Amino acid sequence: MAFEKIQVELPTDEYYEAEVKCRNSCPVSTDARGYLMATVAGKYEEAYAISRATNPFASICGKVCGAPCEKGCRRSDVDEAVVIRNIKGFLTDKHGPEKGDLRKPLTFSIAPGSVDPQLNGKSVGIIGGGCAGYTAAHDLARLGYAVTIYERWEKSGGQLVQGVPINRLSRKVVADELASIEQFDNIEVKNGVDVGSDISFKELEKKHDAVYIAVGLAKGKKIPIPNADHKDAYIGLAFLFDFNLREKWDLSTTRSIVIGGGDVAFDVARSALRCGSPDVQLACLEREHLNEMTGSVDEREGGRREGVTINDGWGPREIVVEDGKIKGLIVSKVIRVFDEDGKFSPQLEEETRLIEGDAVFFAVGQGSDLDFLEGSGVEVTPQGWVKVVNEETLQTSKPNVFVGGDIAHGPKLFIDAVASGSKAAQGIHSFITGDAPKSLKRKITFTDLPEYGRKSLYVDEEREEREELPVKPAEEPEFNTTVEYPDFDAKEQSSRCLECHIHPTFEGDICILCGGCVDVCPSYCLSMKTVDRVDGGNDLVMLAEKEFGSMEVAEAEGSVMLFDPLKCIRCGMCAQKCPTGACKMSVNEFEDCFA
Repeated sequence: MAFEKIQVELPTDEYYEAEVKCRNSCPVSTDARGYLMATVAGKYEEAYAISRATNPFASICGKVCGAPCEKGCRRSDVDEAVVIRNIKGFLTDKHGPEKGDLRKPLTFSIAPGSVDPQLNGKSVGIIGGGCAGYTAAHDLARLGYAVTIYERWEKSGGQLVQGVPINRLSRKVVADELASIEQFDNIEVKNGVDVGSDISFKELEKKHDAVYIAVGLAKGKKIPIPNADHKDAYIGLAFLFDFNLREKWDLSTTRSIVIGGGDVAFDVARSALRCGSPDVQLACLEREHLNEMTGSVDEREGGRREGVTINDGWGPREIVVEDGKIKGLIVSKVIRVFDEDGKFSPQLEEETRLIEGDAVFFAVGQGSDLDFLEGSGVEVTPQGWVKVVNEETLQTSKPNVFVGGDIAHGPKLFIDAVASGSKAAQGIHSFITGDAPKSLKRKITFTDLPEYGRKSLYVDEEREEREELPVKPAEEPEFNTTVEYPDFDAKEQSSRCLECHIHPTFEGDICILCGGCVDVCPSYCLSMKTVDRVDGGNDLVMLAEKEFGSMEVAEAEGSVMLFDPLKCIRCGMCAQKCPTGACKMSVNEFEDCFA
């Protein structure tokens, strides 16, 4: 009887590393599993050190990161993802620079170099004092470079201080994180220096051995609809800049309409409420129930809770003006946002409705001012970004000029900017020294656990489930960013980790094929098959030849144990049931280094 073979893969180091999806989902490969396990054990400084190892902005990420680690968390297959970001915030509040010691956090970095570097006589100029710029400065300083950051505004931090509202991110936390990086004597920060005006790009090139462009996308855009040029139709980013760095607008008599469905749109909407706006309506093409909205769940829920009315799936057609004043925004219901090929190609119904309001804020896209590059020879893309010619080093069309952050790849998360800064630092070091750029590597070791039992139940109705932070009402201008978990609750939340680094392993020589492990498995993640029922490609053929002499003998006599890691709940019952010790629970440990 013919049957279709089961497609299998033989586990490699890459396979075991990919099992821990929270770490693999992080742009800087932060070992979230590691600091969750250390938190459960009460080893808070060790846990913080793990969170800080590859990320000089750990404290920021503990507050406002988009948390791709949580999107990858396998716990969401059971109920809800572990609150990884909040646990990081809990740890940074205990041991981060906001605790008062600005220098000690630097000692936990595993980036190449030293916290007390010997200067190498080379210098790098960095344009832009945001996450990408400061991360590159941090990593280059460790390697002994003299680094100068040129920041246009009076405060460093980029969108951390210009775009993220103060109610979401304490400016003290930002200041402490930046001040920690500035502890390197070979980092100089020049605030209020506008490249292109106060100093030319050509002068920067002459002054430094390499230049890194990390100016971000701080320039807002409008969409071309009628009356978009009205005096009360504003750029959302400009409004946020004033809200955060200048004076708050008085919107107490202004009904506000925000166009856009991303995090910036919700920041604008929630900030408008804090400026006294009696009614805030948000309109966007993307539909929430289809997961088309780019705004994070936290922002959407926070906005809705504070009083923002979300009109998702409604496309803007025209700003209505009567007697010189804005009356509202005409919108139409969305038929589609993307075409069959997944390209942005919105289609609207003919029928319209009016969202009433007195002012319109556009939060529909971001750009940057690159006038300072005119005549420099640095190529710019049609989207208005700096062109990357080497993705491994982030080198531009000029060998001595590098680029990173949003201006290189478009709007992304803060943690993406951090990753970009580290990559650029290695690219610059490679360019100046001629050495190959280094990247994060992991050495995996496997240890059999003589005794294994989950310290916490996989699912227990009496235990705490995912618990978010308390929410401050809109009228409170400054959000208390201290993560208000008592130690017990932090450990409880961390213990929800499924321990994806632990898994069953099998020793075929002493297995008696009793099937006890398969029978006892509560999640049906194990199954035993004859070799002829599976297809593992050349890897399986080579293994069969090694164990049985030939594939033909293996198919006639051999069996394989199949394991589905997506179903496994790491209960350890298979190992407990095994009468010969052939099945064991093993833990893979990771040693991080750059090579």
